[in-house]
Amino acid sequence: MTQRPSADVVILGGGIVGCATAYYLSKLGVTSVILEKDTVAGHSSGFALGGLNPLGGPGIPDPLGPLSLESFRLHGDLGRTLREETGVDTEYQLHTTINVAYTEEEAEAIRSRLLWQQAQNGFRVEWKEGEDVRAIEPRLAPGMVGGLVTQYVGLVDPYKLALAFLQGAERRGASMRHGIAQGIKYQGDRVVGVQMNSGVIHCERVVIAMGAWSSAASPWVGVDIPVEPLKGQLMRLRVKSPPLLWVSWGDCYAVTKPDDLVWVGTTEELAGFHESPTREAQHSMSESALKALPYLMDAELVRQTACLRPVTPDGLPIVGKVPGKEGVVVATGGGRKGIHLSPIMARIAADLAGTGSTPYDISFLAPGRSMGQATVAASLSDPFRF
Repeated sequence: MTQRPSADVVILGGGIVGCATAYYLSKLGVTSVILEKDTVAGHSSGFALGGLNPLGGPGIPDPLGPLSLESFRLHGDLGRTLREETGVDTEYQLHTTINVAYTEEEAEAIRSRLLWQQAQNGFRVEWKEGEDVRAIEPRLAPGMVGGLVTQYVGLVDPYKLALAFLQGAERRGASMRHGIAQGIKYQGDRVVGVQMNSGVIHCERVVIAMGAWSSAASPWVGVDIPVEPLKGQLMRLRVKSPPLLWVSWGDCYAVTKPDDLVWVGTTEELAGFHESPTREAQHSMSESALKALPYLMDAELVRQTACLRPVTPDGLPIVGKVPGKEGVVVATGGGRKGIHLSPIMARIAADLAGTGSTPYDISFLAPGRSMGQATVAASLSDPFRF
């Protein structure tokens, strides 16, 4: 007698993409088990800013632009529906953002996407000269060339979003199980289970959503999953001043979130799996923030955190079926856009694991695709990664 699967799908990883995949699978009537070694959103997902900007980042506007815009639309729907379904307030809010340039080179890089950005429905995008930018946010330091003002992008609490995805999925039969995945079991090339440290979870399909740890699954599927951890640190500051718009410059940003703290970040460190905050990062972020926003000199440091973002050599996510393995789907590599891209990555993964196909064009995201001679360090050269 054939042993009955414990679930239709096992999802490896309880970060935001894994939890969102379980949520979308549950809406398809497909049962899933999330296998997580620690806690829900306990690494990158739970400590990120939660920025939702569909108009900039690696691969935007081409080839990722359409999926980025679709993910932003999904976030808008989820802000309401998840609260109705679970009672969790994900703190989804629309924001004005200003991307500031202090050199002509930075200005040219920012303006390179202006025509495409202005052509997207639902957004107002304008380039403004330096003094016009300071009229909007007078606390910015003088001397800027100008800035790109966008209305409206979004912010969300990523931990609460992951939790809402999980609770929404659990209401329809999904579950989370704690343990360490050690491999995938096959009959021929067909998935029949996941080997974990305490036994086997029998299933018919597997979704690999292991974030920065995804490369560990490469030998299980016979395809390289070239994901590395990109450490990002941020600070939460308390300062007596009106709320700050979402301002970004270079690699950094600052914004007042619903906790009334100014969140300042970030770093980009290829530091392996070292997750602890560092004094060096605190110093570099403070120095950068004070150059752009001198009023933060009087701010009190409330908390400093770090997360490990999953990045790929070409800067694009890896989403799709693994060739030659029936029942294996990969959804990882969102990098600094991971929170923003999580709904569309999860929606596609759920489509593939639940029905076998998706209406979205993901040919350029396929597992096993050629990434040429690119390196993860090279993928960090985008001037507008937020």
